[in-house]
Amino acid sequence: MKTLYIALKLLWKRKLANLILVLIILLSITMLAQLFVFITDHVDNMQALKELPVKDMVVVNVFDYYDAAEAATVIQKSDMVEAVGRTYISNVQCNNRNCNLAVYNEGIYTRYTPRLQSGVWLTASPPADGGTIPVVVSPDTGFVLGDTTALTLPGGKQVTLMVTGVLAKPVQYLFPSGGAGAADFAADMIIEQRAVVMMRDKDFGDTTVLLRPEAIHAQEPLFVALRSGAGEDDKAAAMDAWRKYGEVIPMRSLMATYERNTRTMIGGGLIFFVVFFLLAATAVLSNEVIQSLRNRRYFTVYYLLGMNWRRGAAIELFRTLVLILITMALSLLMGQYGLLMLEWMTPERARMFYGLAFAYIIVVFIGVKAGFLIKLMRSDIADSLKNLQQGE
Repeated sequence: MKTLYIALKLLWKRKLANLILVLIILLSITMLAQLFVFITDHVDNMQALKELPVKDMVVVNVFDYYDAAEAATVIQKSDMVEAVGRTYISNVQCNNRNCNLAVYNEGIYTRYTPRLQSGVWLTASPPADGGTIPVVVSPDTGFVLGDTTALTLPGGKQVTLMVTGVLAKPVQYLFPSGGAGAADFAADMIIEQRAVVMMRDKDFGDTTVLLRPEAIHAQEPLFVALRSGAGEDDKAAAMDAWRKYGEVIPMRSLMATYERNTRTMIGGGLIFFVVFFLLAATAVLSNEVIQSLRNRRYFTVYYLLGMNWRRGAAIELFRTLVLILITMALSLLMGQYGLLMLEWMTPERARMFYGLAFAYIIVVFIGVKAGFLIKLMRSDIADSLKNLQQGE
């Protein structure tokens, strides 16, 4: 007990310096959280991008002043086109929570197959029968394979849903709710992660109630599948003709833009983390240097009063342990108040991050502390006495 008391007393004597040290480490943990989110999101998005139809696929971002259905009809007539995919999006209440609703036409669901943890994709789902609509859902909706539930669709239509497929985790699916200019439009802008119910347009019925509201101010993307046997010049000429309806962007360009943006984002996050990590390591090192000089005087006196060097090492370990526990506790508090981007992580990812953050805290403290601790245990009492007496 006396050992812990002395450790706490040493901490209190330099309370301001210790507080600054902890704050610097917490800043580096904030940078670590940002980098963690960037990397995990990139891993998830890359999995989702692999599922998107890329070969011979272009996206036509229809201008606001053009009717998307009319543009789709005109484009579909081209000899260069195999199909025009459209997505209709909205929101519904499922299990007393907000869920996205994604309705795909045949041009989409026959060419796009996300990963499933159970069941079958929409192409293999049975046809709607007696008002029962087959759907694919995400696990966080609370539905499981085989469930049936009543649902009110946009427009007030009451239907019964039958779950024929459940998406795999982490959930990533096609949901184009945003767009941008050709130079900035990236593949991750058409991907979503929140709870979702997915169905075919032919099973839904009148899709006009699902067209995105004017409040979103977003262009509707058409996913145009080009005929694979067509020549490149013919494809280019056809795409030039479609530019009157909107921006025409090859799907590969969306992928390249996403990868470029992600490299920049992760690179920037890594630089910030490295800078704050070096700052934290320097702060711990300088703090230990000053504390070591103080310990040389304190522990020499304690030794003369009957304390051995092992007790001194224990005091230093307790002092470091208290700093580690305080930093961990404050990290948890920061997470609770939204300072560590936990809202961007699944519960499993949040637990993984805390494990990484705690390991980081221990390494930063113990890694620097180990050298000073070894030096303390190997100190020569004669030299310490001379230093205490200013060389006499």
